[in-house]
Amino acid sequence: MATLPSGLGRFARGPLQGFCVLLYIVLVPALIDQRWRAVLGGTSGLIERSLLVTLALLWLGIIVTIVVTVTQLHRGHVLRRSGIVWLAGVLLAWITVALPSAASAAPAPAITGTHHVPQHVTSLVSLPFLLAAKRQRDQSLTPHDEATIDAVLVERESVDLTPLRRLHHFFAAAAAGVTTIPVDFGEWTDVDDEDPVVVCRVGEHNGETILGYARPGSTLPIPSPWSANQLIDELVGLPDNRLVFAGDERALLRALATRSHRTTVVYTGHPDDIDDELRALCVTLRRDDAHPITPPDRVSVSLLRAVPVVLGLTEPFAPTLRRRCVEMVAYLSVHPDPVSGDRLRSRVLVHADVDASKGTLSNTATAVRRSLGQDQDGNLLHPVTAAGLYQLHGVTCDVTEFHSLVGLARRQSASVAATTYQRALELVRGEPLASVTKGYDWFVLEGHRARLQRDGEWAALTLFEYARASGDVDRAFWALERGLLLDPDNQLLYETLEGAPRSRQFGGNLTRPPQNNAVGPRRAVAVSRPKLRLGHEVGE
Repeated sequence: MATLPSGLGRFARGPLQGFCVLLYIVLVPALIDQRWRAVLGGTSGLIERSLLVTLALLWLGIIVTIVVTVTQLHRGHVLRRSGIVWLAGVLLAWITVALPSAASAAPAPAITGTHHVPQHVTSLVSLPFLLAAKRQRDQSLTPHDEATIDAVLVERESVDLTPLRRLHHFFAAAAAGVTTIPVDFGEWTDVDDEDPVVVCRVGEHNGETILGYARPGSTLPIPSPWSANQLIDELVGLPDNRLVFAGDERALLRALATRSHRTTVVYTGHPDDIDDELRALCVTLRRDDAHPITPPDRVSVSLLRAVPVVLGLTEPFAPTLRRRCVEMVAYLSVHPDPVSGDRLRSRVLVHADVDASKGTLSNTATAVRRSLGQDQDGNLLHPVTAAGLYQLHGVTCDVTEFHSLVGLARRQSASVAATTYQRALELVRGEPLASVTKGYDWFVLEGHRARLQRDGEWAALTLFEYARASGDVDRAFWALERGLLLDPDNQLLYETLEGAPRSRQFGGNLTRPPQNNAVGPRRAVAVSRPKLRLGHEVGE
């Protein structure tokens, strides 16, 4: 090995030595048994038997060392690469595949900016390990020699972080909250969603990981107390975002002004120390001992996004029936009254204008009932009645919640209604069902899309007028953008957007009067306040 090139020598130092140790472990017991039988009963074999006993003790010592090394790797310790460490890593990876519950019980490896993830455990698929690897990959390492640089580059790319994209299945449409991630989350499909989310582990429940999550402009719930250094070691940006931390308002302004693409700023100070405009641009933190963090206790359906998802499942849907299961739950969640099996077969589970069979309906209902679980009132999907009716309870839908909030806002005063309309529009995470390739014809056929567009237009225009009158240009634009997600072909919203005030139409520092003029044929509308706050400058 001394004559090998440096890069090949570093690679062989682990696997080659590990293979030799494995041969030693396998061959020594057979050798000891053979030689012991040969010299048994003879007087001249005393010395040889002593050597065999010594060899057996050495063999036992190696076994104990491997067991200890596996335990250390399981706890996240970073060890110097050697043959035993490589062999222990392979053994731990095999245990993780054979016994997934062992991986879920592993705590997050203690990785800091001066350590790197050992290559011998990169096959682990546990959520704590993946989060730790993602956090380490985002942190800036400063190696001092060429060998360390090569090792860091190889090992950074050796961990497959693709399963982390599946976590978006479990983040509700809310801006922040807490969710439970099942052990087998890796069996879910990838989510093509660039929505930035900051997450942290806040506990475990029945072997499952509890994550707190928050999107920019919202507050992340975290265990108390956590120091600033612990925050850096626990928070992770998803899916491909890296985090930048700021402890005071000055550092926050600098971080917001210098942030790059795919960067999320986390403010570690008290949220009340900064104004609303800055809070809308970063993720703030909440430490509250009086309100312990608990996982959500309800199942929700999110349809106000490109790909519909069901959140809060007891277990994932069967892969072969997942599309049908999601659509069936979505249909039943927007229909509080019992639905007949014939309607489900002809309107929901239909494919290519051919009604689904009774067997398909039965299999889908069974898979849905198992995945939704039960509460104190029984199964969330009730057993089918003698008349062939299906009904849910305890399952919410963001479409229903959207209509309820819009209806509530219409009965409130202007200032209170603006907040309610904003809550309704915050439920919109994308153009509803834009990426669906099959099914959901009932969403248009039964008028759900038309009603959604009607209420969306009302909410967007009302909030826009209120925000413009208040001088909040960003909020006014945001309201119109959300309305256009619900109704991309709405000409009224487009005309309103074209005539809306533009805060930075010509660039610069917002000191020239033409910058705040409206954009349109006549350029006649002006913002009520001549200069925006620094928070808006940073946001732009």
